[in-house]
Amino acid sequence: MHKPAILAAVLLLVGTVQALGFDYARYEATDLDTLMAQRRPKAGVDLRPALPMKLKVALVAYAEGCESGLLKRTMLMADIPKDQVDALAITRCIKIRSAKGKALRIFIQDEVANFLPKEVPLGSFVTLYVVHLFTDPSGPGLLVNEFSTDSGDGPAPAGKQAQQSASPCGCGTPDFHPGTDMTNDAEGARVQSVDDGVVVKIEQDERAVVDVPNIGRCGRYVVIKHDYPNGRVVFTRYAQLGRIVGSDGQPLTPGTRVTGMDKIGEVGSSKIMHFEIRPVDAATMETSADWTARYGADSSMECSRYPSVDPKTFDLSVFGVTGKSGK
Repeated sequence: MHKPAILAAVLLLVGTVQALGFDYARYEATDLDTLMAQRRPKAGVDLRPALPMKLKVALVAYAEGCESGLLKRTMLMADIPKDQVDALAITRCIKIRSAKGKALRIFIQDEVANFLPKEVPLGSFVTLYVVHLFTDPSGPGLLVNEFSTDSGDGPAPAGKQAQQSASPCGCGTPDFHPGTDMTNDAEGARVQSVDDGVVVKIEQDERAVVDVPNIGRCGRYVVIKHDYPNGRVVFTRYAQLGRIVGSDGQPLTPGTRVTGMDKIGEVGSSKIMHFEIRPVDAATMETSADWTARYGADSSMECSRYPSVDPKTFDLSVFGVTGKSGK
């Protein structure tokens, strides 16, 4: 990993300047979902006393240009000397995702942003060392001072990127497994659609990379799009399949309409079926230039714009309900 390239101006935000390097111990482990749930002003900005926080999050998009005028004004209000604030290069933001799938754009020092693509694959987890400078109606205003790819207690050895091993099903990593695994003792056991929908994607390549590089191989899979009368949409994905066939034993094709409980495939030789539910939600939609470059021309990959939610807690029957309970 790179050596910390932190300016003294930012170190002043979190305490005494450390002559020998970045003071990781000052950053308190914080849950991003809890932070995002805190009260927000309806208008204007609530200042924060430059609280140092350590966040473990998924990296959704690398740095893109963003306006940092508000951030620097809040730094001045925190009595940071103007010459130090002016010397700090902050022109970009990154997009991260919490454990519950909530997305947030946050500021990052330009010098730190330059190292991120070299060491952290999109979709993988990373520990960010941030300061909380303000909260506005859109959420907390955070500035990334440093990151690490290990457990979060400090940087990995110089030049060494954290190794990622596959999850039990081979689709993902121990830290980033977008779904849940279901086992069956019998290879060839029936896999069925959870609800009515249309097949929008079929992948027959057992070595296909899914969504983002470096998260493993998801094998053969089927994606079904479910449209509900209330206008809501959800995608489901069934991965690590053996054969992809319908109830009539014939291969499925994109555009095939299925009803709930229809057969869509069979359990493969691993006897594990990787299952995902991905609700369409503008708040969590992936819009980065990286995603557009990779999948923008492939409409069948639309499901990858949205994070997977926990199938154990997400109720499709409630999600698709019309009337008061479905609003």
